[in-house]
Amino acid sequence: MDNVSNEATNELLAGIMERQVRRMFIIIIILIIGLIATNVGWLLYESQFDVYTVTQETDGAGNVNVSGVTDGDIYYGEGEAND
Repeated sequence: MDNVSNEATNELLAGIMERQVRRMFIIIIILIIGLIATNVGWLLYESQFDVYTVTQETDGAGNVNVSGVTDGDIYYGEGEAND
C-alpha cells in the first residue's frame, strides 16, 4: 500500500511541477515581449527629436570656454557678462 501511495504522490507532484514550469515559461515569454515592446516604443519616441552635434575647440592647454564671453561664472542677464 505504501508503494501505491508514493507513486500517486510522485505523479501528483510531477503534474504540479509541470504546470508550474509551463506557467513560468509563459511568464518569461510575456516579460521578453514586454521588454522588446518598451524598447521599440522608446526608440520610436526618441526618433521624433532632432540630433545636434556640437564640436568645440580648445586652446591647446585643455581649457575650453563654452560661451566665449564669460570666464565660467553664471550671469542671469543682469548687466554685462564681462563686468
